[in-house]
Amino acid sequence: MKKIAFFIAMLAFVGCGEGWVEDARPKVFVESFEKEGVDENYAYSYGYETEQFEFEYFQNTEFGYWGGFVHSAVKDNDAKNGLYENQYAVYNDNAASGDGFLLYYYDSYNEPCDIVVKKNYALVSVRLNLSTYTYASITDEDINSFARAFADGDYLKVVFTAMLGDNEGNKVECYVADFRDGKSLTATEWNTYDLTALGDNYDSVRVTIETTDTGEWGANTPLYICMDDLSFMEVKKSL
Repeated sequence: MKKIAFFIAMLAFVGCGEGWVEDARPKVFVESFEKEGVDENYAYSYGYETEQFEFEYFQNTEFGYWGGFVHSAVKDNDAKNGLYENQYAVYNDNAASGDGFLLYYYDSYNEPCDIVVKKNYALVSVRLNLSTYTYASITDEDINSFARAFADGDYLKVVFTAMLGDNEGNKVECYVADFRDGKSLTATEWNTYDLTALGDNYDSVRVTIETTDTGEWGANTPLYICMDDLSFMEVKKSL
């Protein structure tokens, strides 16, 4: 069942003369990407929509390509299964919460897809995890011969860009694989990333993915990322 968890910040009471001032902090909501009918036979479906957001996608059935968001319940932490045929799997035993999560594929040859904000909300944070296909490609080039294993200096990052119409605003860069300056990060534990630097004056958030493993025809790394527990709060926007 699709659900939204609600987290309400504690009310702070500050002494002021003879009375009390109530500091009511904004509520933070969490979308955990559950879906009606998710069971052991469920695999994936294109797109996802709530009262607050629409997660865009495109699909060309004639030529067999797609991009954007997919709702998935496929989990596989065996890197040997990190092939295109298993592209909808997260490299983990679990979603961050519940059974479902979103998988995003950035097809860099087409327009990127957005998180469309329907109401007055601003994103707070998101949990990210590599897909099985991407994890295998950056760790073992024998599994995916089109990509090379990451070494010192390589990175894979997800870029969230606040959009107001066609105008770009603030960006947040989330490194989900980072081998710069002696680091060895691979996001396989549903890592949490802060999105508050996007601000609150936007009507959509564009998602793109960048890799250091590129060639003549663009990215060699499969540009997938898995998302869960997207937190957001209600704000007053001057759109």
